[in-house]
Amino acid sequence: MRKIYTILLILSFAVASAQVEGTWKLAPQAAALGVGPALGDISWWANNEADLDIRACHFDDLYVLDEDGTFMNVQGDETWLEAWQGVEQDGCGAPIAPHDGSNPATWAYDSESGDLTVNGLGAYIGLAKVYNGGELTSPDDAVESIIYPVTMSENGDTMKINIEIQDGAYWHFVLVKDDASFVSENNLVKMQVYPNPATDVITLTNSSDLRNLQIFSIQGKLIYETDQVEQTVDVSNLPAGIYTLRATGKDDKGYIAKFVVE
Repeated sequence: MRKIYTILLILSFAVASAQVEGTWKLAPQAAALGVGPALGDISWWANNEADLDIRACHFDDLYVLDEDGTFMNVQGDETWLEAWQGVEQDGCGAPIAPHDGSNPATWAYDSESGDLTVNGLGAYIGLAKVYNGGELTSPDDAVESIIYPVTMSENGDTMKINIEIQDGAYWHFVLVKDDASFVSENNLVKMQVYPNPATDVITLTNSSDLRNLQIFSIQGKLIYETDQVEQTVDVSNLPAGIYTLRATGKDDKGYIAKFVVE
């Protein structure tokens, strides 16, 4: 009986983590982020509909919780910057270290407490300045780890976070799973590539079985395609980030792999 209970417990943890993992972004709606004096109260400030355009560089940021436990902030050319980061005024601009996704980071989820922990200098979800117990006043004060208490929707496509920044003050974030996916991963066969992370080339374990190959950025942009599949693929010209490789086999099956370029 104890063995069965242990197996069920492990399976429940795996299911919970699988629900949290994926690529997330702020929900494109009013009150997707806000702050207030109590849990669930965002009366001090909350974004409105106009902010979806004003802060477009913020609402398209991606928070990637990969199945291998790696975490990544993907911000593109611009993200939302605030005065504490050294800019003259709040607005869109080039990401500023260490909150630019340049440092390696990981994530872990505790299904019992509902806590999502992001580890890595400058890694964050929702808003760069927010951490457990306060708000940053300088990029030099970036923390190594943040715990986000989360509540998941029943269907697993919405994540709500309420993080306490001081006694009687909470930030609230609503995130949704990124629906701009470039491919459906259902019924695709996972394939292995190595090394992963990579710097110069990746090697395909089943290259002889493939008849074409595509590589997509995390935003879903096709950046490489070939019908002449070789055992190794040159990735030295790709910016650091997370990529998805998709291929079609000679048996017409679809194959998929995720890899990181450092």
